[in-house]
Amino acid sequence: MTRIVYLGFPTAAIAGGQKMILRHVETLRDLGFEAVMRRTSQSVMPTWLEHRAPVEIDTDPQADDILVVPSDAPNAIARLATLPQRALIFCQNQFSLAVVGAPAIDALPPGRLPGFISPGRVCAESIVGLYPEAQVEVIPCFADERIFRAAGPRQDAVVAVPRKRPTEDQAIRGFLARRHPQHADLPWRVVANAAEQELAATLAASTLFLSLSRFEAVGMTPLEAMASGCVCAGFLGVGGREFATPANGFWAPDDDLEAAADALAQAADLAASGGPRLAAYHAAAAETARAWSYAAFRVALEEVWMRLAPEARRQSGPLD
Repeated sequence: MTRIVYLGFPTAAIAGGQKMILRHVETLRDLGFEAVMRRTSQSVMPTWLEHRAPVEIDTDPQADDILVVPSDAPNAIARLATLPQRALIFCQNQFSLAVVGAPAIDALPPGRLPGFISPGRVCAESIVGLYPEAQVEVIPCFADERIFRAAGPRQDAVVAVPRKRPTEDQAIRGFLARRHPQHADLPWRVVANAAEQELAATLAASTLFLSLSRFEAVGMTPLEAMASGCVCAGFLGVGGREFATPANGFWAPDDDLEAAADALAQAADLAASGGPRLAAYHAAAAETARAWSYAAFRVALEEVWMRLAPEARRQSGPLD
């Protein structure tokens, strides 16, 4: 019996990559595929999001399993050298791949190079640059419209998630207050170690989002902010170039803190102005969010796995 087994090594810390592993597994099961997440007894499952993915602990691979191994798990990648099972590398960050995953992949014996799954085109192009002979499948990450959506009243406030740029967050706030004093009193809603539902509620109740993306494959949080109806400004973290346009945000060159403050001021001006320009922004942002939605992800997930492993599909409806 063919199963699709995603390996995960969660630490309980907030990590978009762990969320995507769980969403892949639960959605595959909704589509009728036999799928499961496998973790070690030392790992700690996240409590900051709700999921329905079945999880095995310290189980050995079955003969017909297809293993999906994170690109930042070099020990698990190294084990592929002695395992007969089919395998793919789930690369959710090309920068981590170059540093952490690539040495383990390079050490695999000839003919054992796995295929790859990527959450976006920018990341996929980086993978191809490292491994031109590899098969790379794109299954896009997503802003989950079931959770992130515009709803209810909102207040003028800046939402920031500074996990990857804590110093930059403070500097941009300082530049904004001094370069654009009309916005000096904007409330600053810093989201740290928050559950997914809490982040969604904060975005839905605020007008502005400051993107502090850094070294991303795509960058889900700005997309989640767009889906929630925020006016977005800030950094793209490289991978965000895939979805960013002048119509859906005020984007600054990565690491240019003064430009980011100026971009946030433009976003605040637009949010305060109302009228046709603001309506046009919201329409463009909503269109972007739809292109990176759970619905679009679900279609791509089904299409890819029907090509890779149609035998893992038990039925056309949910297994659970």
